[in-house]
Amino acid sequence: MSETIDLPAALSAAPFHPEGKTVAEVVDHVSRVLRKTESEPEWVTHANFIDADCPDRFGLGPSAPWPDEQSNRRLGLSVERGNSEGWIIRVDSIELVCNDDAGFWKSVPLLRIKTLSRSQAWAVAAVVSRLLDID
Repeated sequence: MSETIDLPAALSAAPFHPEGKTVAEVVDHVSRVLRKTESEPEWVTHANFIDADCPDRFGLGPSAPWPDEQSNRRLGLSVERGNSEGWIIRVDSIELVCNDDAGFWKSVPLLRIKTLSRSQAWAVAAVVSRLLDID
């Protein structure tokens, strides 16, 4: 079982700015960083792995630009039980959409990571949170 809580010093010193990159480029970078830690997950992929043309439902495709930071948009990270086994770490773009006098929060899936244990999922989530500055 993994006990990694944070990025190793050498990796945490390396800056990573996803602005101007595609979803696939960010996923690839996250995957490479996680492979260097002791808590390598089962897989790392973009949320829209079927490449469906419906980003609001399935997420941004691999060639879509990574969402830029705005005052009404942020990244969200969550850990949940998998459908059949294991745990899923989710990274989503959360955006406040304003309609006249009302507004609602919209979530667009970006990145999915699978681990087999709860403790590994939280360790991976800590690394991804630090890497993408979701603190």
